[in-house]
Amino acid sequence: MGGAPSEPSRRLTFAGLSGEVRRTARILGARGVGPGDRVLVLVPMSIDLYSVLLGCLHRGATVVFVDAWAGRSRVEAAVAAAAPRAVVGTRKALWLGLLVPSLRRIPLRFRVRSGRGLVGGPAGAPRSVDSPEADGAHPVAADDPALVTFTTGSTGRPKGAVRSHAFLWAQHHALRRHMAPEASDVDMPTLPIFVLNNLASGIPSVLPDADPRRPADIDPARIHHQIIREGVTTSTGSPAFYERLATWCRERAEPLPLRALYTGGAPVLPPLARRLVEVVTGQPHVLYGSTEAEPIAGLSLVEMLETMDSPDRAHAGLAHAGLCVGPPVPETSVRIVRPHEGPIELDDRGWTPWEVTPGQAGEVVVAGDHVLEGYLGDPSAEVLAKIPDPGGSRIWHRTGDAARMDAHGRLWLLGRVGARVLRSGRVVWPLPLELRALSVPEVRHAAVWGEPDPELGQRCVLCVEVAGERLSDEGRAALIEALDPAIGVDVLRVVRRIPRDPRHASKTDMVALRRKLEGRAGGTIR
Repeated sequence: MGGAPSEPSRRLTFAGLSGEVRRTARILGARGVGPGDRVLVLVPMSIDLYSVLLGCLHRGATVVFVDAWAGRSRVEAAVAAAAPRAVVGTRKALWLGLLVPSLRRIPLRFRVRSGRGLVGGPAGAPRSVDSPEADGAHPVAADDPALVTFTTGSTGRPKGAVRSHAFLWAQHHALRRHMAPEASDVDMPTLPIFVLNNLASGIPSVLPDADPRRPADIDPARIHHQIIREGVTTSTGSPAFYERLATWCRERAEPLPLRALYTGGAPVLPPLARRLVEVVTGQPHVLYGSTEAEPIAGLSLVEMLETMDSPDRAHAGLAHAGLCVGPPVPETSVRIVRPHEGPIELDDRGWTPWEVTPGQAGEVVVAGDHVLEGYLGDPSAEVLAKIPDPGGSRIWHRTGDAARMDAHGRLWLLGRVGARVLRSGRVVWPLPLELRALSVPEVRHAAVWGEPDPELGQRCVLCVEVAGERLSDEGRAALIEALDPAIGVDVLRVVRRIPRDPRHASKTDMVALRRKLEGRAGGTIR
């Protein structure tokens, strides 16, 4: 069930979707789209999107996605990397595509009308859409590519992630086992990949009445009403989506009547975790993963908060140890390796020179059937991000996330490896410091990074988001008390708004933040 924001809802049964998929496949086949072709899809999250996606897979084609918020440069990069043979889009998307030279060069174009699905391409289609050849579901091999998506590029240029049919099936099994859907569930997914998981599980999906490009700008009253009206029992999505919804519920003492909720894609910070535990009638969870590996780990938010607030943490050396995201799921193998800027190559000693001792901080590397082993036409990115086992029997993915693993096998995230601050011979991890700052009521968001310093190597910069762009005297005193004097924050910056990433609207966009602060002097913490 779903539709464009604020439009009347549209409902489609599984049988109806099957018919839409076959009809879409006939139209694509009549125009010559077939096995191995790449099809760029510029359709917002909707029923139409999934009839197009599955219709392409029905033909044995590969679907290429570009995020709805993507600008011209990202679209150009995606088209250059994927070289699609066809493009499917709404009238607006195809019209705007005329402004992008690479889109104009795609040979085949198809339009989608809202609520009517694919309506065909230009006049002159050479074969009838009733052609048996055009309608046939084409068999695919397990390692044939099914989807190509692109990373956000928040830490570099976007990389094309290729998901094979076997990968999607393995990911479905990992998600299904971890999330344990029930036959009576009705799910509200705010991220497109989870609709595929629902379809494979036979679970109805209710698409949120919101703009997927702006998860932080939802109308919470409308979403809450939709959840009640459609009998939604579970939901999966970005922290920013639930931040708005949970705040609205708490302010009005309205419960969020869900059996289970899963949020991830960005750090799920304690203030949001507490809010969700308060308003969700069932069990809210954190789900840790990435474009290349979803899921990696997870646990309930109740367990997360109990673990992080436990008085035993200080005795175990885990005071302010980061963000607990739970144990790895059984399908994911995890190692913690020492931070290293260049490629990691294993020799006959294997992992021994690289793995840290238990409890030490390092980079999270993962492997599994649902972990992507390469990128589309980007060998330089693969050299940096992938680690083949000796003999090539398995390929590990470097997440770029720093973490510790505690004695109970739970991961504690520390921030990005590349964002660590090397100050006076000591490593300062950003996330524990940001969590200390967020314990101050006036601070809504925080970011930490290092800047060159002739004496320290790097000075530690803390930026906090505060309403009105000014900390009160009480707020400054609380911040000083919350911070560890041993860490040594050298520069404090206070801003009205810290830019967030465009995909989830939750993670700090460091490039945008640094650009915003250029030329502005910072203060001291004392």
